[in-house]
Amino acid sequence: MKLVAGEWEDKGAYRTADLYRFSESCFLQIVEIKPNTNVPKHYHKVQTEIFTILSGRAKLGIGEESYDAKPGDVFVCKPEDKHWVENESDEIFRILVFKYNWVEDDIYWD
Repeated sequence: MKLVAGEWEDKGAYRTADLYRFSESCFLQIVEIKPNTNVPKHYHKVQTEIFTILSGRAKLGIGEESYDAKPGDVFVCKPEDKHWVENESDEIFRILVFKYNWVEDDIYWD
């Protein structure tokens, strides 16, 4: 099966599109961080997210750590882990996100 992005949802500095739903609370999503923007610190109380970097380069923070994220890198954000992205380049920073234990409105901005 080839995964194809569904309808894009614009969220300001980034946009998302679902790729595949395993269940109501478990799915794959593409996230694109727009050039020269950032996604502020936030966390989820319930869900776990696994990020696989597909293209672009950006600074990605999880907890107290900061990483120079590049294609092929994989990161895990457990519940309560504050995370953020700074895309200071002129290119889109594209991430494949696996969301596990997702519930609506489980995003808390710092």
